[in-house]
Amino acid sequence: MTDLSEKLSAYLDGELDPGETARVQALLDSDPEVQAELDRLIEADALAREEFDAQLDDPVPFALAQQIKAAELPERPANTNAPARPIWGALAASLAFFLIGGAGGYLLRGPAAPVETAGWLADIADYHAVYASQGRHLVEVSADESDHIETWLGNQTGVSFSIPDLSEFGLTFEGGRLLVANAKPVAQLMYRQPDGTVIALCLQESNREGDGAPTFNERTINGFDFVSWTEGGADYVVIGPEGEPDLGAIAENAAVEI
Repeated sequence: MTDLSEKLSAYLDGELDPGETARVQALLDSDPEVQAELDRLIEADALAREEFDAQLDDPVPFALAQQIKAAELPERPANTNAPARPIWGALAASLAFFLIGGAGGYLLRGPAAPVETAGWLADIADYHAVYASQGRHLVEVSADESDHIETWLGNQTGVSFSIPDLSEFGLTFEGGRLLVANAKPVAQLMYRQPDGTVIALCLQESNREGDGAPTFNERTINGFDFVSWTEGGADYVVIGPEGEPDLGAIAENAAVEI
């Protein structure tokens, strides 16, 4: 893995201090090749998650079951003060052997090894996969309390905002909810198209201000399209189903109104 990949992996994992994080974010804004490398890491992470989930659905191999059973310790001899070794240590070792050696070996792939997490966008993708399918429970606070949503979520995230009117794209504001992504509070504003498709606008406080006009970054994670940008000390992203044609225009409009 190159030094750049290691730095980006640490950035996605939230392991960098605020100064390092700001430098990486500035580099992402100014260098398309760095952004492309970040996109490759995110895609590798998404693929690894899918492969790992598939492995978890497989039955435990008979040989592994035998190894676990063989790891069980005999009863402690009578009249001894030596503590028995917990069986959990042996079980953990056996399971670790399975995950590293039996789950496709993708943890040992070297330069293409996936990162542990794809940062806040991967978290948002996971949330959207759950909430976008909801009907009555799509939001925590409905659109008829828009003033409360702006105050509540603004206080929670530390970002003042106005709810954008996206009706020109056929979107109806449904309400909002509070999420946590990358260990930080996130405001999620939910919109619905006439056919029921849900588009979300999410925002959280950023470690950088964003200089000049925002730069819009597009990517696809776990079957969802994202358009993200940073402005005024906040990170923003619009998320919708893969192939949504108006997502870029929606993001640009939201950036002006929010």
